[in-house]
Amino acid sequence: MQRMEETCLLLILLLSGGLSTLPPHSREYHFVKMLMTQHEAQSYCREHFTDLVTIYNSDINQLLFSMSPRLSIGAWIGLYDDRYSWKWSMEEKLFYVGSTHEFLIWANGQPNCANAKEYCVALQGQTQMNDRPCGASYPFLCYNAKNTSYILVMENQTWSAAQSYCRTYHTDLTSIRSKEEKSNITLTLKGSGVQYVWIGLYRDPWAFWSDNTTSTFTNWNPSEPNNYNSIQYFATINFKEGTWSDSAWFDTAYVFCFTAVTKQTVLKMKLQSEADMHSTEIQQQVSQQLSGLMLSEGLTDFRIRWRKVQSYRDDQSKKQDVDGGCKTEV
Repeated sequence: MQRMEETCLLLILLLSGGLSTLPPHSREYHFVKMLMTQHEAQSYCREHFTDLVTIYNSDINQLLFSMSPRLSIGAWIGLYDDRYSWKWSMEEKLFYVGSTHEFLIWANGQPNCANAKEYCVALQGQTQMNDRPCGASYPFLCYNAKNTSYILVMENQTWSAAQSYCRTYHTDLTSIRSKEEKSNITLTLKGSGVQYVWIGLYRDPWAFWSDNTTSTFTNWNPSEPNNYNSIQYFATINFKEGTWSDSAWFDTAYVFCFTAVTKQTVLKMKLQSEADMHSTEIQQQVSQQLSGLMLSEGLTDFRIRWRKVQSYRDDQSKKQDVDGGCKTEV
């Protein structure tokens, strides 16, 4: 007769580990009738609630609209436009283009996202970068990885058309990732006389929310965003129509915050083993493996509890399994 220990493991998950795991219905929304700048609003929401609101769909937008008074001043939401969140076409990875890269130099006053339309980058005067409308037509610079060469195409194309051409006939639009590459590109452009030439740098407009979740829903006013005076990189919701506008961080508006509603879920597992399942060492080993699995899935708030169900069982008797008190807890 072989005796096998049988225990019950209760895995209690409090789904508040990562905001990205929380669906929209797990949030409560709050209207704060106090005028604040965007920075003050974000700090206030994070201190008193969870964060500035993220709007996932038209239903949530309508809910916020129904909560707001009919005033001429709107309210901050969590959407913002990061003008330094650039990506290389060849790598498709986020890449901060700032002062830490001496070989990447912006032209004076750039990037400025003029009129909220400049999301692609061209070299200006062969050495400095300038954000330009992606639909503008310029010559472009391709890169060929097979022979490590740079090819200047003296044909005016939009940024997307230039990208397609380079990917078809070479590798991609060129990237500038070192001083050496910058020198090679400067030599390639020398004497060309081009004012602007497309390179592979671009960014996705209005792609970020304060709580780091992802939503592609938008509800802009027809004339927005316009980035008036090239200083408007934060979104507000209009109380009269429920549409959105872009605003400067120092403008004042009311605030929409949200609270993440945690939900407790209990998972029940029966474990059978020839080992002594009452052993603290063995229980710790199993708990560590389960903890690693939970953390790898982005769940950080959970508890593991052990409960004894039966001291032993006779496998040869083939008796019907009975749940010996392993009850789900809420």
